[in-house]
Amino acid sequence: MRLTPADRTLAMGRLAGVLFLCSGAIVTVTVPFAADSSNLATIGVVVATIILGTFAWLAPWDRWPSWASLVLVPPAFALIALGNAFGGSDPLAYGVFFVVVFVWIGLAHRSWTSVAMTPFAAVAFAVPLFSMPGIHVPDAMISGAITVAVCAMVGETLSWGKERLSRTEAALQEQSDLTRRLQDLDRMKSTFMSTVSHELRTPITIVRGHLEILRDDPAPDTVAETTDLVLDELDAMARLIDDLSVLARGEDPSSLRPVALDASDVVSEVAQKVKPLLDGRLRVERVPDGAVVIADPMRLRQALLNLLHNAGVHTTPATPVTFRLVPERRSWRFEVEDEGGGLPVGDEDHVFTSFWHGRRSSGSGIGLGVVRTIAKAHGGAAGVDNRPGKGARFWLTIPR
Repeated sequence: MRLTPADRTLAMGRLAGVLFLCSGAIVTVTVPFAADSSNLATIGVVVATIILGTFAWLAPWDRWPSWASLVLVPPAFALIALGNAFGGSDPLAYGVFFVVVFVWIGLAHRSWTSVAMTPFAAVAFAVPLFSMPGIHVPDAMISGAITVAVCAMVGETLSWGKERLSRTEAALQEQSDLTRRLQDLDRMKSTFMSTVSHELRTPITIVRGHLEILRDDPAPDTVAETTDLVLDELDAMARLIDDLSVLARGEDPSSLRPVALDASDVVSEVAQKVKPLLDGRLRVERVPDGAVVIADPMRLRQALLNLLHNAGVHTTPATPVTFRLVPERRSWRFEVEDEGGGLPVGDEDHVFTSFWHGRRSSGSGIGLGVVRTIAKAHGGAAGVDNRPGKGARFWLTIPR
């Protein structure tokens, strides 16, 4: 699992807490063996170290900027200086803790942060030297300069390596994402070709078969029946092509031609077109007076017809279907509600995905994807309120 920047910041903050607590434990163990140390002062340093470590472990670093953890560095150097001052006459006894601090800076922060912290480390190393008996300060200062310089070099090296690793990781992740998108595109292409060929082959076969009947001097009734059937199949093919055209344009608002529409006229027109499919089981609720919808008339009707068509083909012939317009504070909500069996649990998040086929679906998998595409192009949304075993309410919102 790839860590987010907030996760990394939290991890580095907690690492600081661990380092503080472990340093306090190490100093505690060594106190009895430092004959010329001030045990009481050293114990005070240990207590302060444990308090800072506990704070570093519990602090919500993931909610703070990444540089916030630098507040731990000056206290860390101060505690190292106090440890040197009261821990005995060896000026190098606490020098290893500078390495620990700079290792953490290198891991947790950007390049040049270690260099920026070098003056604090130099002061922390130098000041205790003047209080230590028997110390040759010039020699100790040279040793301190070397120690601090090496620590800064270690910190910068780690920081550079971390940033290089992060860039490599980002490049690999980008390559992985690209590969996955290409694989998804390839699958979608295959699904698209399979779906379109299947959806067009069926009506073409039907049309061809019925037109062949007309070769042998058919009766007028046969001509009329065949003409009606051919027109129905051509309408189905035109609807499929319209749906594919919408999916090709995606959610781009520039593809729309929005105008002010009388919502009552839209609902009436769509209901009239879908009546043959629903065969008397469509219930249209009264539209609120004065309702005006700003939308592309062709695309809005297409989306609503797809919702009603979906309800018609996925419910039994006796199942009532209700079509209504519900006013919301910032949008108009078109609803198509049926009293069928509802969706299988878990399908709610997938039914609006283009070319997705549910466990009870045998359609093209395009219709509801088109509904959501049209809704998003208008700045709205589409979804479903599922009641397994009782029915489903599909909806489409258009902003006011």
